Amino acid sequence: MVFRHNRKQHILAIAVAFFAAAPAICLPLGVRAGASPALTVSKAYANVFGEDDEDDGLIIEDWALIGSEDEMQDADGDDDGKSSGKAEVSTDYDDIPKFYVYQSYDNFNHPNELIAPEFFAPDNTQFYAKVAAALKTKPDNSAPTVTTIHKGQPVIRTALGDTWSKVRTESGKEGFILTSYIQDTMVKVNSKFVVWCDTGSLTVRKEPESNAAKVTMVYKHARLYVTQIVGDKWYKITTANGKTGYVPKSYTTRKAPPTPTPSPTPRPTKKPVAKPTSKSNKTASKPKYGNVNKLPRITGKNGSTIVAIAQSMLGVKYKYAGASRNGIDCSGLVMYCYAQIGIRVPHGATQIWRRSGVSVPRSELKPGDVVCYSKGSICPHVAIYVGGSQVIHASDSKGKVCYGPIDMMKIKGYKRLIR
Repeated sequence: MVFRHNRKQHILAIAVAFFAAAPAICLPLGVRAGASPALTVSKAYANVFGEDDEDDGLIIEDWALIGSEDEMQDADGDDDGKSSGKAEVSTDYDDIPKFYVYQSYDNFNHPNELIAPEFFAPDNTQFYAKVAAALKTKPDNSAPTVTTIHKGQPVIRTALGDTWSKVRTESGKEGFILTSYIQDTMVKVNSKFVVWCDTGSLTVRKEPESNAAKVTMVYKHARLYVTQIVGDKWYKITTANGKTGYVPKSYTTRKAPPTPTPSPTPRPTKKPVAKPTSKSNKTASKPKYGNVNKLPRITGKNGSTIVAIAQSMLGVKYKYAGASRNGIDCSGLVMYCYAQIGIRVPHGATQIWRRSGVSVPRSELKPGDVVCYSKGSICPHVAIYVGGSQVIHASDSKGKVCYGPIDMMKIKGYKRLIR
């Protein structure tokens, strides 16, 4: 019982026991998956007592760190006791020269090209001018101008730089233009104005391409309502009968068809009617035709002109006794179309049959002639022949000006009003 009477010895014994047990107590705190026991214990010891930076006498060699599987451990392993297996990558690039690229701008606040033209990336793509611009001999706004291009004009980009492009026009001229001035789709500008067909017949296409599907046909002097300018070669239009498509600009005109000075239509000379005989009664039903050489001739105007005017009226609503674009009936349509070339026609189907032009046989029927239909002794309906056994007429049943077959009713006869 010596220790009972010696307090210093008691204290010393407790301290020794504490320092001896501390590593074992802290061991679980340092155990990591895959870490070697020796390294784990040493870390636990260092966490409790700290590391002695001044003691350089103890050096742990690589071969002394043995893992659980007796494999060699790297002395430069990470905190988990595992070797990273990779050399540490240095992030110090002080020995590498640094360059800074600054974008400069010209007097117009346009970016200057940073790449020499001979190093432009080659290209061969269709583009369109977004704005009217000048092609330059060099990628510089102060350089001489090669030519000018207008908005929507197609060009081929042959090379691409940083901010400029080298392009070639359809005429073969090459130059440089700011890349921001061109785009790879057709330029479309919404518009609202009227043009007229300036050729004999014109196909309306579904897309602004010459090989696109056909929507309809229009004819000379047909009125077309432009809703969009596409590129520099096409109009998006709506026809008089409401069909929409694209037509080439070069086949249209903004100048309305001329309206010649009206001239009176000569009335046919009445011939005395011979008294029928018994022989003539047998042939009384044979139709008689007039002399077309006595009809008026108008320079530059013919039956095709009448057809084109009639086509421009397609879709106009039917209105009894009407004779304008606000509403029109069958005889009003004939009256309106011929009035555009200076020929006066009475308003009334029966009056047209009796008083206008001369009769012609069906075998000699031409576009622009008037087809008169029959109902008893009167002529209740008239139409304008357009060719191909088709007519254009103001239909009461359909409520508008439209196409129809020539034999839609019993025919009374055919009248020609001009040569």
